[in-house]
Amino acid sequence: MRDILHCDLNNFYASCECIKNPKLKGLPVAVGGKQEDRHGVIVASNYEAKKFGVRCGVTVFNAKRLCPNIVICTPNFKLYNEMSQRVRKIYERYTDQVEAFSIDECFLDVTHSKIFGSPKEIADKIREDVKRETGLTISVGVSFNKTFAKIGSDLKKPDATSVITPENFKEIVWQLPIGDMFGVGRKMKEKLLAYNVNTIGDLAHFNKQFLTDQFGKMGTELYEKANGIDDEPVKFVTDKTEIKSVGNSTTFYKDLSDRKEIELAFMVIAENIVYRMIKKGLASAHTLSIVVKDENLKVYQKQCQFPPCRSSKVFAETAIKLFFANYKDMKVRLLGISVTGFDESNQISMFEQTENTNEVDDVVYKIRNKFGRSSLQRGVALNNEKIAHTFDREQLDKEFNDDEQ
Repeated sequence: MRDILHCDLNNFYASCECIKNPKLKGLPVAVGGKQEDRHGVIVASNYEAKKFGVRCGVTVFNAKRLCPNIVICTPNFKLYNEMSQRVRKIYERYTDQVEAFSIDECFLDVTHSKIFGSPKEIADKIREDVKRETGLTISVGVSFNKTFAKIGSDLKKPDATSVITPENFKEIVWQLPIGDMFGVGRKMKEKLLAYNVNTIGDLAHFNKQFLTDQFGKMGTELYEKANGIDDEPVKFVTDKTEIKSVGNSTTFYKDLSDRKEIELAFMVIAENIVYRMIKKGLASAHTLSIVVKDENLKVYQKQCQFPPCRSSKVFAETAIKLFFANYKDMKVRLLGISVTGFDESNQISMFEQTENTNEVDDVVYKIRNKFGRSSLQRGVALNNEKIAHTFDREQLDKEFNDDEQ
């Protein structure tokens, strides 16, 4: 029997802002993008703001309408990453099996940490350590697998420990709505509800073969996890995470329709893709996909393959060809690129040169990494500096760090 914890930092971004500026304590606080640059969406809020209905995904405009005295903070990803790392170091005092699920969530396997007490006692000690040393609070789910530990951390908030055991999981978990099941997203929820699967208990009692036939491997896994069957291990701190894709997208300050603006946007995004590949030691990719959101918020995707490379020029030109071959007269709100098809045997060190490497991209990366993104610009960027500077240094740091987590 394993002892798994899922630690979830409460209102993480907003809590970090309140710690940085104690004057915000007790006030409704949210973190969101700049409304004037079309990034005006709330990404986090504290409990004082949530009382007014200000939650993740609400626009900044509506947040101010719901709560006129709300304090909107611009995202400070450097601060969030620093705080996340501090908390993770606390986790590592108790076990070397610490697996980041996101910047504010981690799984811990404390099966062999009995020297610190029972699993619940360990969870409570971690909560106290985090609160005392950082000012942040966490909710912890304690269970015998990752699925139920994740569900447990959502049962009581903030600053609480919930325990789900083989003896009580049917009583606790099975009564929860199907949307609370770890691994059930919005689309899967809609499909399950259509089959009258309304609770996790309904899922646990559903016909396993039917779920497998309808949803493949995912259907089988959901059925088993609902019944407490989940042996997925918690990774060790030293484990390397397999990189399946590298992507980058952004919403622009206005709808783009001019060809030169769209080309510049793809060039900026392609550069960021390459920089992230350099940082990860990836030498090449052979599949590229673009994501496009139009003025009506409808999303489109297209994909193609090409000879393996790691070149912002090739990535941008490929993305541009894909776009204009499929979406000629579209007003664009968001653009994105992602690349896949990495050859693990062909990974390189950050600055090692190979025949697959674009040396110009490497040199530009080194200069910008040391002196800032604005230290070296392409001439075409002068045509529209707002697009060229869509990704500033802090945003790139966030993307790099998020990927590593």
